[in-house]
Parts: sequence; structure tokens; C-alpha cells
Amino acid sequence: MVKTILKLLLSIVVYTVVFLVGNAIMPFSPEFRELGASGAENSMWLLFILINSSWICFTIYFIIRHTNFNGVKLFINLLFIMFFIQCFMTQIETLFFTYAFPVLTKLDIVFIMIASLLPLLATIPLLIKFFQNKADAIEPKKILAKTILVKLSIIGIMYLFVYMVFGYFIAWQFEELRIFYSGTAEKLNFFGQLLNNLKTNPIIYPFQVLRGILFGVFLLPLVNMIAKNRFIFITSVCLVYLCTAIMLIIPNALFPDMVRIGHLIEMTISMFIFGLIVGNILWNDIKFIQFKNE
Repeated sequence: MVKTILKLLLSIVVYTVVFLVGNAIMPFSPEFRELGASGAENSMWLLFILINSSWICFTIYFIIRHTNFNGVKLFINLLFIMFFIQCFMTQIETLFFTYAFPVLTKLDIVFIMIASLLPLLATIPLLIKFFQNKADAIEPKKILAKTILVKLSIIGIMYLFVYMVFGYFIAWQFEELRIFYSGTAEKLNFFGQLLNNLKTNPIIYPFQVLRGILFGVFLLPLVNMIAKNRFIFITSVCLVYLCTAIMLIIPNALFPDMVRIGHLIEMTISMFIFGLIVGNILWNDIKFIQFKNE
């Protein structure tokens, strides 16, 4: 147990150092770099970064300890899952709401993703070396293309529902957040807000359905990585999805504190519930569906 804790702590330190160095060397725009420097003035900044690093490293550790994949195969699958869900999925939403971040360029968003990729590249191999299990020969689960398309469509629709409900009843209740995104403190009722979105920004609905589908697509490797225990599989899904929320604990110059806190509370609850939903949908595939060519 002591050795496990020490190895995890070393991984957390490595992740944190590479995260800090990666962000320091990225060629961000001068405006964004200046803004970021002001965010680092928070006295708890490093502690919050360590908390985020700890969550990510524990998530990777948990999956490694409960899969029969190892070596390069495990590295590729873990990197795919963690990068696309933790980094890519969060930043495409930033790109969608780019009007709220006038100092942020499209290249800045790309550099943010690269800066988030670097600690994964450094830490995943270390955690695999420390904790990988012996590889077992397990036949990959196969799913009919029609079935997976239906499942992913359901996941997309469920994500839109979760996004809108928790976005309104938690995040949108923060006056600072309403002003940040809409320029006004006015608060419509739930259905009034949905209608207003339809009038002013209708693309948000298909965009969030697409994001939901991608959240399912990028998690698919986990189906074969953890296929023996329902609880472990669903826990892994929730841990991965919550990486997108926990990162909001870090003071972020792009968000005023109350906006960030509103999103932190909203996403922690919504991504946990979404993880339970997706985990159960995909576990049914594992247990009851065999993919084969038709």
C-alpha cells in the first residue's frame, strides 16, 4: 500500500510539473498569456492544480488496475480516451462559445489542447510501468454497426437533456454566469430559455447532441478494456467524464470566479449522472450484444 501511494504521488508530481512547463512554453497569444498570468496570482492556484492532477492520475491508475490490457496497447487506448474526453471535448465547447472569450484565439485553443496532452504523454507510460497487470488473451467484444449507432444516438440525446437541465437549474442560476454569456442578468423560466436559445443560437442543440455522441465514441475503447465487472466499468466511465469537471477547480482567468464555480458545480453533478447513464448503456452492449458482420 505504501509503495502504491508513493508511486501515485510521484505520478502526480510528474503530471503537475509537465502541465506547468507545457503551459509555460506554449506560444499563446500575448493577450491570453497576460490574462493567464493574472489567474496564477491566486494563492491556492498550485493546490488546485495538484487536486486536478491527482484526479486524472487516479483515474488512469484505476483503469490500469482493472484491465487486462498492458504495454503499448494499453498506452494507446488510455491516451485516446483521456485526451479526447478531457482535452478535446472541453475545448471544442470553448471554441463554440468563443464570443465570450475575446482574448482567446483559435490557435490559443489548439495550444491549450497540446499543453494538456503533454502531461498525459509523460504520465500514462509511468503509471503503466508501475501498475499494469499481466496481459490475458481476451477476445474483443464486437457490436453490430446498427446497434452502436442507435446506442450513440441515445447517448447524444441524453447528453443534450442533461446539459440543458443542469445548465439551467444549476449554472444559469448564477447571475454572474448569465451576464457573462448573455450580457444581461435576466432569467427566463426553463422553457422560455430553451425557446430563447432556439431563436438566438439554434445550432446549440445539434452541437450538444454531437458532443454527446462524441463522448460515447471516445469512450468505446473502455468497453473492451473493462468487461468483467459492471460496477468497475461504470465507475471508470464516471471517473473519466468527471475529469472535464474537476479541472474547473483551478482558478481560470478566462472565467470570473463565480462563473467558474457555477460551472464546476453544474458539471460535477451533470457529468457524474451522464457517466452513470452512459456506463449502463454501454454495459448492456458488453453483456448482451455480440458484434459481428452481417
